[in-house]
Formats: sequence, C-alpha cells, structure tokens
Amino acid sequence: MDIQVILTNQTPVFSAAPGSAAVDINGNLVNEGFPLIRARTLSVVADEGDGVLKARRLPVVPGNSMRNLLRRIMLKHIIEPSLKDRVQVSIGAYAGMYAGNASGNPDGVAATFDEIVAVRNHPFLGLFGGGPRMMQGRLMVDTLYPIHTHAQRIIGEGFEDRMIGDRIVDLVWTRRVDPVTKLNDTEDTGIIKDGVKAANDWIRALAEGSAAKADKKKAKKAEATEAGDGDTEKAARGLNGFNAHEVVIPGVSWVWRINADNPTEAQIGLILAALSKLPLERLAGGGNKDYGRVVVDDIRLNGNSVWGGGQLNEQSVTAYMDALAEAMDNLDAEGFENFITSQKG
Repeated sequence: MDIQVILTNQTPVFSAAPGSAAVDINGNLVNEGFPLIRARTLSVVADEGDGVLKARRLPVVPGNSMRNLLRRIMLKHIIEPSLKDRVQVSIGAYAGMYAGNASGNPDGVAATFDEIVAVRNHPFLGLFGGGPRMMQGRLMVDTLYPIHTHAQRIIGEGFEDRMIGDRIVDLVWTRRVDPVTKLNDTEDTGIIKDGVKAANDWIRALAEGSAAKADKKKAKKAEATEAGDGDTEKAARGLNGFNAHEVVIPGVSWVWRINADNPTEAQIGLILAALSKLPLERLAGGGNKDYGRVVVDDIRLNGNSVWGGGQLNEQSVTAYMDALAEAMDNLDAEGFENFITSQKG
C-alpha cells in the first residue's frame, strides 16, 4: 500500500544538522564568528540539463523524524483519546507506545508465531513493531523531500506546478539579551535577593570575565599565529549575543511517501486519520517559534487522491474509517502490556 502526501509549510522548517559552524554578519561561513546551526541536508543527484548530472545538497526532514511525528500524532490525537476514561496502561507500556520499547535491552529471544500475528494485526503496534523481541512492523517511512528541481529525479513527474528552482534555505538571526544588564531602576531589583548589590556584582563579574576571556583569546591567537596553526578559539559568549540558524523558507511544497506492507483496513484508517491531523502538530524543530506549521494539499492512496476541501474524502475512505472506529472501540491495555513484556528467563 503506497501513500503519498503533498504538504506546504506555512512557517519556516527547522531540521537541525549536528555539528557547529559560524557566520559573519553578512551570513558567510567563516572559521570564527557568530554561532550557526546548519539545516539538515542530503546529497542527491540532480539533473543540470543537457544530460549533466551533479550531486547537490538538498534540505530535507529525515524519515526517522517523520516516522516519529506520525507515531506521536496517532497516539496523541487518536489512540489516547480512545483509551481515556476507560483503559489505563502501565508506565512501561506507555513508554513502549511512544519509544517502541520499555528499555534499551532487546530480549535476544525470537517472537513466537502467535506473538507475531497478534502484533502485526494490532492497529497501532502492527505498523511500528519493535518491543523486546524486535518484531518487524508494516510501516516504511521515507524522507520528506521539497519539491525542488534538484529533487526531480527522486520525486518524479507531476509536480511541475509546485516546482521551485531557487535557493530555499535562509538564515534567521536571534538575539539573546542579559536581563540584568537592562535593569535601570532600583525598583527593578525588588524581586532579586540582595537587590542592587547582587545586580552590581553580576555586572562586575560579567565585565571581568569578558576581559579575562579576551586576554586569553588574544594570547592564544598570538601563539597560534607564531606556530602557524591559525586561530581556532571561539569568540567569548555571555548571555548577550547573536546567533543564527538555517531554515527552509515558508511556502515550499513537499512530497512524503509512506508504504505499508499488506496492512489491515484499520491500519490504513489509522495512517490516514493521522495524516489528516498533520496541521495540528509541527514538523521538525522550533515548535516554540511555531516553525514547521503545514497544510495538507493532497493525500494519494495507491495513486488515487483521497483528499479534498482540507479533509479526507469520506466516500473514498469509509471502509478504512469504519474499520478504525471498530478497532478503537475494541482497543485495550492487554496488547500494549504483552508487547513490552520481556520473555527472558
């Protein structure tokens, strides 16, 4: 079963890459400057025209992040409301629902046929699998790709009206302000223990620390220059400072592919119901800034659209939604508890 989702981000998408970088005031990458968090990218083969193929870096949201997002939506917006006020699970089962296991130690014991069948037919557990017996789920989640000319060989045809060829990553600058240095009246220190004295001590220590760091940095720079190693010391930072992060600009359309191995109708219904609730959650990071807010433009089931007017097409998905409703009515704690129970002797 192939499911394809078309999204458009209404706010910036912030999927951070590990590591550290720096930029100057103009946004150019430098060895030393303002701290920068890079966007997550993936090298893809892009068609440059005239038969020329080149590897290009493309901003993406990794499949693992999207899989976790789908899991969280299913639990938060569909399964937990169904269980509330009638079913309770242990803390271990709850952890297993969200993390795939209640601990980081697999059993090393193969699941029995009966266990495999029970889990694979469970409306939720059958999709994600896992547990101490490391049972395989039915769900396969791809990376989220922007509809960009560099991704055309990956996403295929049919997206020409959404295709963009320009740069889609931009810098966002943020400023951090030390609140103590902004105090300007005795009354402002009324809530602070030792009031004015504490504020003066704070500011004095800040100035002394900045001077000491500057001297240390200057000495290290001189040593590095003399040794020919170059200066690798980072600029001193206090609570006052600027930093930057890369985001995908708003208004970009994305393609997300999901595949399920011979799913039950209830499992298809659960996937579709969760996808319809994507606008309620946020992609990737920066949710406190409202980053990652999206709208669903289309959902295609085996190539056929089941979406229209901002919601699932009721006639197209009735059988799946009915199966899901019945599965939710019969959902209990036993399946989740059995799933996380270790079989080690």
